Amino acid sequence: MADHTTKKKASGTALVAGPVQSDQPASAKLSPGMAGSPFVMATLSFNPLRKTDIFKPMETLMTQNKTQYDKLANDAAAAGKENVEAFLRSTNIWVKGTEDLIKTCMTLAQENASKNSEAIKTIMGCKTLNELTEVQNKLAQETFDGFMAGATKLSELTVKLTTDALEPINDQVSKSIKKATESVAA
Repeated sequence: MADHTTKKKASGTALVAGPVQSDQPASAKLSPGMAGSPFVMATLSFNPLRKTDIFKPMETLMTQNKTQYDKLANDAAAAGKENVEAFLRSTNIWVKGTEDLIKTCMTLAQENASKNSEAIKTIMGCKTLNELTEVQNKLAQETFDGFMAGATKLSELTVKLTTDALEPINDQVSKSIKKATESVAA
C-alpha cells in the first residue's frame, strides 16, 4: 500500500511528498501504540473512490436531477423551436396580407382618380348655376359613399389580416399554457 511521507521545513510547517512505495503494511509504519487502533485502521482502509451504500442516495439524486435537467433542456429547446416556427408562420401571413392590403389601396386610389376625372368633366360641362349645384351635391354624395365603402373594405381586410396573422402565435401560446399547467399539476 502506498504511504505519504512528510518533511518539516525550517519554519516548522510540514511538506507532504508523493506516495512512497513500501513492502511493509501501513500499520507497521505507525508507532506501536497506534497500530491496532480502530480509528487508524478505518482511516487507512478508507478509499473515497470506493462505492458504498452511503453514496447511493446521493448518486441516485444526482442521476435523477441530471435526467430532469436533460428533459427540461430538451423541452425548452423544442418549445423554442415551436415558438420560432409559429412566429415565422405569423410573419408570412402578415407579409402576404399586407401585400393584399396595399393592392386594395392602390385599386381604390385608381378608382377614385378615374371618378375624380369624370367628375371634373361633368362639372366643366355644366351650363347653369343650378345644374352645377345639382352635380356638385350628387358628386359629394358619391364621393362620401365611395369613401365609406373603401374605408369599410380596408377596415375588414385589416381586421382579417391581424386575426389570421396572430392565429399561429395564439395557438402556440395556448399549447405552452396547457403544457405549463400540466407540468405544474404533475
